[in-house]
Amino acid sequence: MTQKLFNVKAVAIVALLALVSLCAFAQGPSSYPPTWVYARAYNGWNVIGQQASTYTFNGAVCYYSPYNNGQSAPIFDFGAYQGATYVYNPVFIQDANTALNEIVTPTSVTNGTSSCGFAATTANSHASFVLSSGTAGLQEAITAQLQTTPAFVVVLDKYWYQLVAAFPSTTTPQSIIAAATGTANVYIVDTTTSPWQFYSWNGSKYVPTSSTGGIPFTSLTAISVPVALTTVAATCATNGGGCISTATTGGTIPASGAYTLGATYVTALGGETTLSTDTASGATVTVGSTATNTITVTSPAAETGAVGWRLYMTAASGASLSEILYASSCASASTGQIVLNGVCAIGSSATITAIVTGTATVPANNTAFPVASGSTSPLQNLVSYPPFPDQGTVTTTTVQQLGAVNFATGFLNSLGRHIKLHGTGYATTNSTTGTLTFAVKLASVPGVTTVTPFTAVSGTTTGSAVVNFTFDVDMTTDVIGSSGKLETHGTVCYNLAGTAVCTPAQDLIIANGSAIDLTKQDQLEFFLTPTTTGTTHLQLRQLTVQVLQ
Repeated sequence: MTQKLFNVKAVAIVALLALVSLCAFAQGPSSYPPTWVYARAYNGWNVIGQQASTYTFNGAVCYYSPYNNGQSAPIFDFGAYQGATYVYNPVFIQDANTALNEIVTPTSVTNGTSSCGFAATTANSHASFVLSSGTAGLQEAITAQLQTTPAFVVVLDKYWYQLVAAFPSTTTPQSIIAAATGTANVYIVDTTTSPWQFYSWNGSKYVPTSSTGGIPFTSLTAISVPVALTTVAATCATNGGGCISTATTGGTIPASGAYTLGATYVTALGGETTLSTDTASGATVTVGSTATNTITVTSPAAETGAVGWRLYMTAASGASLSEILYASSCASASTGQIVLNGVCAIGSSATITAIVTGTATVPANNTAFPVASGSTSPLQNLVSYPPFPDQGTVTTTTVQQLGAVNFATGFLNSLGRHIKLHGTGYATTNSTTGTLTFAVKLASVPGVTTVTPFTAVSGTTTGSAVVNFTFDVDMTTDVIGSSGKLETHGTVCYNLAGTAVCTPAQDLIIANGSAIDLTKQDQLEFFLTPTTTGTTHLQLRQLTVQVLQ
C-alpha cells in the first residue's frame, strides 16, 4: 500500500538480519533462515514444446518440485491460488530463433494429472520452443509461500539476475518485482545490494521497504517552500513555474468564484513543506461566468531534494491558509516517493475540475528534509529525524504541533504492528508557571480527522525556564480496518525547573484508543500544549521512529 514511515511484518526478521547475514555469508546459502526461499529455485522447470504454438501437455510435465533452502512442496508451473484469487504465472517462451523470444501471461490454465497447459495471446508463432518461468521463479516462489502461516522472504541473488538477463530487453528485474502479485505475508529481499534491499506488499504491488540501516538525510535544514503561485504571466516566467490559469469548459467549478491557491514540495520520504505564500494578489483567481470552469496550475520550479509537489485551494472567497488538498488533480503523478497521495511530478501540471471537501488541510510544519538519493521508502526499520522548526511564541492553551511524520497508506493496518517513538524537545516558558501536555496524535485526514492515543501531563513548571522533555512511547495496532485502534503507552520526563533534575510523567491509558481509519495514508503528529504558562520557544529537536514488528 491495502498497503502495509512503515509497512513491514517481516521487520522482525530484518531486526536479526545483521547477525543472520554474517552467518549466511560465512557458511553459504544453507544458513539462510528456514522461512527464506530462493526465487531462482522455482525457475527449474523447463517444458519442451511438442507441437507448433501448442501449449497443452501431459499433466506430469507441469508439476515441479523446487529444490530450495530445504526441499519445497511441488508447484504447478502456470498458476496457483493465492487465497481465493487465482494468479497466473508469466511464461518465458524461449524460441529456437531468439528473435522470437517473448514473455506472456496466461489468460487461462489447466493444471491436472492428465493434462496441463495454458492459453495466452502471443506476439509470435513458435515452432520449436522451451517454456520456463517468465519471472525467473519469483512469482512462483511468492505464490507457493502463501499457503503457510509464518512471514516468508523470497531471496533474489546473482543467479536470479543471470536468469533475468536472458529475457527480452523490455523485461528487467525491477519490472518483474513491480508486476509481481503477492500479499503482506511474503516479502522480497535483494541480496545483491549493500545494504540488502527489502520489498513489501502495499496492497497493489511490491515496494522498497526495509534495509539493514536507517535513512541518511542529506541536510538538517528542510527545503524551502515553493514561491507563491500566480496569475501574473511575467511573474510566473521569472519564477519558472507556478502559473494559475482558468478555462470555462471541462469542469464543474461554479461561476464567478474567487479561489486562493498554494503549493507544497514533497520529498522522497514523504516529508512536505508548508504552503507557498497565499496572500499575494496573484495567488487568487476568479473563474468565468459559466458553471463549467476549471483551474490549472503549472508545476513550481524544480527544487533540490523535492521529488514532487501538491496543490491546495480554498473554498470560494476562502481565507488565507484555509486551503485543502486537491489530490486527484495531477496530470502526471510523482514516482519519487510512495508515501503521500496526490503528489504531482515536478514539471507536471495539475487541473482542478470540481470542488471537493473532506480532504487534508495545509501542513502545519515543514517536514521536508532532503534524503540521500535512492531513499524513496519510508519503511526502513529505523528513521532518525533532524530538528523540526522552532515554533517560537505559543500562547496559553494553544495546541501546538511540533512535528509530523507521514506513514504510507495502510502501514498501521497490520495486527500487531509495533513502533517505538523516542525524542527530545524543549520549551522556553514565560514568567507564568503552569503545566505542559505532550501528546501524540494520529490523523487519517490531516487537519480533519484525528485521534489522540497518547498524552502525558507535566508537573508545574517554574517561570521563565528552559524545560527539556524526553519521551518514549510504544504504539501497537490491536484493531485493524477503517475503525482501527492502537494500544499506546509511554513516559515523558520534564525538567520542570530548567535544571538537570527530570520529573517523569506517565500515561493513564487502560484501554486501546479511539477508532481511526488505518487503511488510509495516516500522519503521526507530535504536540505540546502549555496551560497557564506560555512559551517563547518550542521545538522538537530529535525524533526516532523504529519499527519493531
